[in-house]
Amino acid sequence: MNQTVTSPQLADAGTEALPVAVAKAPARSAARLNFLDNLKMILTVLVVAHHAGQPYGPTGGAWPMTHAVKERMLGPFFHVNASFFMGLFFLISAYFLPAAFDRKGPAKFLADRFLRLGVPLVAFVLIIFPACEYVVQGHGRSFIAFVSDWLLTKHQFEFGHLWFVAHLLVYALGYALIRKLWRVYRAAVVSRPFPSNTAILLYALALAAVCVVVRMWFPIDRWVFIGVPSEIAHLPQYFSLFVLGIVAYRYAWIDRVPVRTGRLWLAIGLLMAAARYSYTALHQSFLSWPRHGFEWSSLVWNTWEAFLCVGMCIGLLYWSQVHWNGAPGAFRRFLNRNAYGVYLFHLPILVGIQLSLEPTSFGPLTLTLLSALFTLAASYLLTAGLRLIPGVSRVL
Repeated sequence: MNQTVTSPQLADAGTEALPVAVAKAPARSAARLNFLDNLKMILTVLVVAHHAGQPYGPTGGAWPMTHAVKERMLGPFFHVNASFFMGLFFLISAYFLPAAFDRKGPAKFLADRFLRLGVPLVAFVLIIFPACEYVVQGHGRSFIAFVSDWLLTKHQFEFGHLWFVAHLLVYALGYALIRKLWRVYRAAVVSRPFPSNTAILLYALALAAVCVVVRMWFPIDRWVFIGVPSEIAHLPQYFSLFVLGIVAYRYAWIDRVPVRTGRLWLAIGLLMAAARYSYTALHQSFLSWPRHGFEWSSLVWNTWEAFLCVGMCIGLLYWSQVHWNGAPGAFRRFLNRNAYGVYLFHLPILVGIQLSLEPTSFGPLTLTLLSALFTLAASYLLTAGLRLIPGVSRVL
């Protein structure tokens, strides 16, 4: 039953009290969120592994170094990852926003977002990325002179892999603005049934259709700077899943995926992934995504990607909730606690490790595995060490 209350956070925000309907919903204990922490950690590891394979496989994006020998089976690894893992990251990140806003109010919510997202972004864009370029290309010039020339040449800042952090900050600002305009500082949480398979199917088809149209002008791997660097081809997926993450919190969906729904869509996601790997294995082909205007292959590709994305997002949420939601031990707590720092720091560490491994005679798959493992170990140790510094854990 709904009841009308006056939120105490309204007074903290310095506004007049407004009646807000608050519905009783299933309690969210910390234990019930263990599976989301575990899933974010696995996605972080997958991001590192994805980047670790860039010099050694048929990637469509730019990378600071390349390897002479390419492993074609890394092609489906890249394609399957890119079809869902950042979208799922956006969904999970959005799921935590409403509770944070409800608990903290607008001012503290924004201060926290700037601290957690804005501070690392500024540090990397203005210091760490330019310093990395200086080490490679400085050639005895002063750091200030090199950075000035470098920025003037590029005509924009280098965001690297922190495009994701930049997008999260922009989306959080947009979310706070909407809540402020609607003058809702404590919104309702209503228990509603999980979307039906028909509704999920329609979303997947709509996502595929929108991507077909968008990618006629903005193919995959074409980046555009619109305040923040954006791969327009994937924006329909990222933004829609971000919105769905917020809705999932309000309707108490994400931590109670129905068994049949979870199993069905996990099977669909795995089937789509298996189809991509099988194609390369059977046809001895790299198989790159369509890039020019509308083609029938574009319709097939985007439909495949949409169903893989939806299947893996729902399926992994279901699987991790059912099978990986227990209280974490010390080692898993360590992994989860430091995962954000690993995402932030892994790229410069990874490139350095890849360069150091280049003189070896290992094959591309071995190099991918070694660079991923060494990078994960170094990034976790660096993050854990930095978090020992007073105040740093508030950011990392």
